[in-house]
Amino acid sequence: MLVRDLPAPVTASKADWLPGATWLGFTPSDGSLQARARCQATIKKQFGSGYVLEYITANFGQPNPGFEADVDYLREREEHRHIGGRLLAIHRLQPNFKPLRDLIGSDEYARIQDMWSQGADRIRWSVAFPIVESFEIEGRPSARQVFGEAGYRRLYAHPSKTLRPLKDEERHSLGELSIIRREVQNAWIALEDEFAAADRSEIDPKTLTDIGDDLSDQALEGFTAEQRAKIRRRAAWLAEGFVRRRREAGTLSCDHCRFDPISLIGQHNITPRSLLDVHHKHPISLGTRYSRIADFSLLCPTCHRLEHRLLAVNSSLFPGD
Repeated sequence: MLVRDLPAPVTASKADWLPGATWLGFTPSDGSLQARARCQATIKKQFGSGYVLEYITANFGQPNPGFEADVDYLREREEHRHIGGRLLAIHRLQPNFKPLRDLIGSDEYARIQDMWSQGADRIRWSVAFPIVESFEIEGRPSARQVFGEAGYRRLYAHPSKTLRPLKDEERHSLGELSIIRREVQNAWIALEDEFAAADRSEIDPKTLTDIGDDLSDQALEGFTAEQRAKIRRRAAWLAEGFVRRRREAGTLSCDHCRFDPISLIGQHNITPRSLLDVHHKHPISLGTRYSRIADFSLLCPTCHRLEHRLLAVNSSLFPGD
């Protein structure tokens, strides 16, 4: 898979000396609630609906006195020798941040602050966005080689506590890099708020049926029955929002054959929505890549049946995909 095959653009880059396995953290200007909120809003606006490129800085930070011989610090410093100056991964972040303490626990949070925080505020990387989808960049290429000297300096030659927005030419340079999907540990934690919102929401029974048919037990293999129910309802909740946007835009028609129910029902008491199905385009990959709005399409029943037949055929021909 190439970067250009991702369903959304890479909108910004994060630069830090430590790689992010399950979260990317940012340090607010101070410990106040207002500073945290500003930091959260800024980062969320910078990555928008796109992906974040992870760059590992050429320099490695100095820990606070007393940690120079810390085992974890020495291990991380040795790891950095092999990845400094390189493009490591591409992540999709959960838009709703979680306090770092909630993600890693009080003991680990205290250790990080003891080691890295400056001054009285113990807030290093305290505004954290869980990684809900992640791809390793094959070969971990040098940022200078990918972007050229001018692009590299524009992005990384200056310090920043936030993200670094990418230009179109920089996205183009990334486009041909090969990436490998990797498992994400914090995806479930990151989705808890959305599970709760889905539970509170009214969802059209037809949407629930459509999504339930698409997200079979095979697609959700490895999850408990309770988790499957939550995943299906969240997907239906997202699909309901997708249909609502299509209705507001006046585009309730089949995405394949362009069938428009309004052209046939006339004055009859039939809703256009009742003649269309919501289709989940990537059900088999849900176990590692939770549903997004971009995963849905509107199809007439005939096109929907065809999609499922094609999916069954492709799955039998390429069982490992």
